[in-house]
Amino acid sequence: MIHHIAIGTPNPSHLADFYLKIPGSHKLKEFQYESGILRSVWIQFGSIIVMLEDGENKSPRALVFSYQVIDQSKWTHFLKQSNIQGRTDYTIYFFDPDKNLLGVSSYPEKLEPLLEMS
Repeated sequence: MIHHIAIGTPNPSHLADFYLKIPGSHKLKEFQYESGILRSVWIQFGSIIVMLEDGENKSPRALVFSYQVIDQSKWTHFLKQSNIQGRTDYTIYFFDPDKNLLGVSSYPEKLEPLLEMS
């Protein structure tokens, strides 16, 4: 079971603004250094926490979210504003503002409703 995924970023606040637009996300916590500067933002996605941490830009190869038909209009709206990088029958890939590769996947069901986006 995965508890959290940590992603390094030179600007946690800016990156958090992007991640909080992803359907199903909500801010869990923020942490500051003693100086008051933002150190990290924790964002909840179901049972997984994504921790956006101040530091060098490092991330997994790709962080892929689960598509739920119930959120179709939210994902369609979000993806129309995103920089789509590629598609398969099951996954649409896009970048966050730090150029980390993200995706939304419906495997094993095809992404029919979202594949017709422009």
